[in-house]
Amino acid sequence: MSTRINERGVEETYFEGQHLSLSDLKEEEIYHAYLFKNNIPAYPESVEFDVEKVSHVTGRRGLEGIFEDSGFKASDTSYFLWWNLSVTADDIDSAEERFLNSLFPHTRIRNQIPFLEQFTTSKAFQKESPYGNFRFTFSIRELLYHYGDQFCPGHSPVLRVFETVLYKQEILYRIIVHPRSITLYNNYPRLPNDDDGVCGYANGSIWWRCQAPSETYMNRFKVNWRRGSVHVSPRNEHYYVWDQVCVAFHMEPGWVLHVNRDKLIKRVNVCEVSGPCLLRPPETPLSLHRAENILSNF
Repeated sequence: MSTRINERGVEETYFEGQHLSLSDLKEEEIYHAYLFKNNIPAYPESVEFDVEKVSHVTGRRGLEGIFEDSGFKASDTSYFLWWNLSVTADDIDSAEERFLNSLFPHTRIRNQIPFLEQFTTSKAFQKESPYGNFRFTFSIRELLYHYGDQFCPGHSPVLRVFETVLYKQEILYRIIVHPRSITLYNNYPRLPNDDDGVCGYANGSIWWRCQAPSETYMNRFKVNWRRGSVHVSPRNEHYYVWDQVCVAFHMEPGWVLHVNRDKLIKRVNVCEVSGPCLLRPPETPLSLHRAENILSNF
């Protein structure tokens, strides 16, 4: 365990080469106001999501730079190109079905009212983003193909467990992708392709066992074992940690992950900026109407 100040001036507690579950983190000797709260209403724990798509969100300057460069590159102060999981409504439905089947493996479940959408309310599941108004969305398989084709001649990219980062209310699981020729990360474990751990990659999807799906808990989850069903009841508002997964592609200075213009246009849409806004000055959030007008000019 170590601490550092990131490039946005925010303190991070991080664990290199590990993806620590919520219970693992609670065994660490750290002070954290939210992590150790014990009055959180019951919620669906360790729900597994299989996510095929990732997204990169940016502001107007980033959008212009991506089209000028015909692709993506790291910032001037970083070796990483960051992508977040893009969890769809279908991903949530599939995760709910798997979760119910794991609870009641020998029961045919009928007429169950959907429940998971009432808990998947953290920033990991929101359509808005604090990073800007323009979201590029690709399948992780497609990105790995482009990255491998351009930077990993003769080999596939390597995916590894990078780190767990703990913020005031967020647990961030980072995955690193790099060429075999870059040996900087050889001491980090390979990302699992089976069901061992918090997250991994298999068959074109990143699977993720979500540890805490909400920032604010306003519902209580209860299992009726006799009837083979679950239900949700309202509770008072409680704040807790939430978690998400991001993928960092290692980028050397001057590298651009090239994508042709037509594909860039097909893969980008606009979104609202959520708070707290993390756009770098002088950029400011745009209205959806303004963002759509800007995008229509590309």
